[in-house]
Amino acid sequence: MRALRRIYDSLPPVIEIPPDLRQRHVEVVFLELEDSDVTGAAASADWPAGLYERTAGAWQGELFREPQGEYEQRLELE
Repeated sequence: MRALRRIYDSLPPVIEIPPDLRQRHVEVVFLELEDSDVTGAAASADWPAGLYERTAGAWQGELFREPQGEYEQRLELE
């Protein structure tokens, strides 16, 4: 059995599932921690605290999308 543990300072609206756990029989448990239960490096999880607040709306300039190419022509179904 393999366990994956992540502690989030602020739970995001979507949690990414590792590719090797997709389409597998798993148990997901959400356990709310008290502030005193989370300290040090574990409190930051994967992202620094306040990252979203500092970067939300920070993009400047135009968004650009590369050309997607021609649509593939497929054979008709019989």
